[in-house]
Amino acid sequence: MATVNTTKSASKGISQQQIDEIAKVTGKYLGDEAKVLVRIPAVPGAQDDAYVECCINGYNYIIKRGESVKVPVSIAELLQNAGIV
Repeated sequence: MATVNTTKSASKGISQQQIDEIAKVTGKYLGDEAKVLVRIPAVPGAQDDAYVECCINGYNYIIKRGESVKVPVSIAELLQNAGIV
C-alpha cells in the first residue's frame, strides 16, 4: 500500500481529486487483500450505535454490529487496535 503523509500533503493543499485518487487506490488494495471473519458485538438497546464505520485513506467500511462479516486484514487490525473486536 502506498504511504501518504497527510500532514505534509495538507500543508501544501491537497485537492479533492487527489483525495479521491488515494481512496480509489486504497480500495483496490483492500479488495485484493486477504479477508478474515469479524463480529462486532451488538450494544443492547442502542439504536444509534447499530453500525461501526472504519476508514483507511478515505476508503470507508460500514459494518453492522452483531453480524459476522468478512473484511480485509487491514480493517480487522484497525478494529482490533481500536478495541472494537
